[in-house]
Amino acid sequence: MSKKHSTTNIRNFKHLTAFQRGQIQALLKEGLPKTRIAQKIGIARSTLYEELKRGTVEQMNSDLTKRREYFADTGQLVYEEHRTVCRKPYKVDVASDFLRHIERAVLEDRLSPDAVCGRAKLTGESAETVCTKTVYNYIDLGIIRIKSIDLPLRVRRNNKRHHCRQNRRILGESIENRPDAVNERQEFGHWEIDTVVGQRTAGEVLLTLDERMTRRRHIIKIPGKTKAGVAAGLDLLRQTYGDNFAKVFRSITSDNGSEFNGLADAFKEGCVYFAHPYSSGERGTNEKQNSLVRRFIPKGKDIATVSDYTVQKTEDWINNLPRKILGYRTSEELFQEQLNHIASAA
Repeated sequence: MSKKHSTTNIRNFKHLTAFQRGQIQALLKEGLPKTRIAQKIGIARSTLYEELKRGTVEQMNSDLTKRREYFADTGQLVYEEHRTVCRKPYKVDVASDFLRHIERAVLEDRLSPDAVCGRAKLTGESAETVCTKTVYNYIDLGIIRIKSIDLPLRVRRNNKRHHCRQNRRILGESIENRPDAVNERQEFGHWEIDTVVGQRTAGEVLLTLDERMTRRRHIIKIPGKTKAGVAAGLDLLRQTYGDNFAKVFRSITSDNGSEFNGLADAFKEGCVYFAHPYSSGERGTNEKQNSLVRRFIPKGKDIATVSDYTVQKTEDWINNLPRKILGYRTSEELFQEQLNHIASAA
């Protein structure tokens, strides 16, 4: 943003340097008036008077009389001492209960510091809180038990290689034809779909679906990364929502994986859109939440060995995660509100 359009007030003042203090001392010895000294150095007259109070000390003459004289070194030492205590005091003692709550939430419940702080502010559950930036400062200073290694996004390395293949075909209707209301997340009932694999060999996989407006996620274990497996997962959702299935699932956006080749046939209640090849960002919600699944089910782990309890626990954790983009409400809260609207309209 240019200075012309900026609404930020720019502070033009600066602290005196050791060199400027030396200039003040030299000009005082020359007998220049204080107003002239301030003009020559380029500082306000009030700044000069404050500096003189800071660096003037009492000296003894040879005839045992006393005089007051300004010394640049004294002014610099007093300035540096004041700078060490000029920050606001830490709120460790005042907000100790809230900091212990953050430690438990991050270390045991795997929440982010921002999610905990934002949720506390929304609900007003703590009398004394600290902001997200303060929590991260305390982490860096070692004041609380949380370490950077406990925060997955702080230690993540991006080793993903980017491919630029141009000729892969889109399996069905392109995402370019998706309505603006869906793109802008203004309507409920529009989902993104993908599969999460454990090992590269054939076997069970996780089918993941994310509602775009509320970020509500379903995780379903299916027999394999196949068209039949995807169809089986959708059938389970039909059983879950019954007559409301078509109202909850109005469209699905997919990538061009072979397992979604028959998605339009398996999902006839709504529209199916396909993202451009190698454009995972067009299904950003789904890709982001797949990375959250990896906190509980790491890559390389055979999905067949993952219990239904772990799958359900992972789904519940994601859906009950306070999110900044949702005003620190949870996906589950917003999703249930939409289901209540559907039920009341019936």
